[in-house]
Amino acid sequence: MRETGNPLDDFPIHGEAVGAELAAVPDVAAVLDADAKTPSPSESSRTATLSARVTASAADAACVLLLTALAILGARFVTGESPSPAGLLWAAGFAVFLSFFATVPALVLFGKTVGMALADLSARPESGGGLSAPVATRRWLGTLLTAATAGLALLWTRSDSGAPTPADRLSGHSLTVE
Repeated sequence: MRETGNPLDDFPIHGEAVGAELAAVPDVAAVLDADAKTPSPSESSRTATLSARVTASAADAACVLLLTALAILGARFVTGESPSPAGLLWAAGFAVFLSFFATVPALVLFGKTVGMALADLSARPESGGGLSAPVATRRWLGTLLTAATAGLALLWTRSDSGAPTPADRLSGHSLTVE
């Protein structure tokens, strides 16, 4: 800092010469061309591991189950009675409905769900952005199939970490680590 004590005094303002510092700055176009030709390893996408996928799925399931439990508790508070078996069947249908709307719009708009964001995963296509609605719906159906079989559909993925999951197969897009 200069004598005035103002922290902004260190910046070259009003055309003050900066000398050799300006000469050392590389050409912006050359830097951008070099970056475009050789992407850094951190930017290149790689397929997500099974443990990261399980973490993301568990977080998504926890969100859906929490909202479903709140709906059941709210109904119990209003009626004063425990839900009947038919009511629990409706609650299970609500959970499936909620999981659809917690997954598909998030994949279309952002390319990731809440659980995927927590696990630093993405289902974005190479062109960027989110998935199309039919592709996101097929991905949700693959996840629902995996959950319905209690994970048996993941046996092929566990034996070979590069093998796609049912959701990957149905949607045509693999989860990648960001």
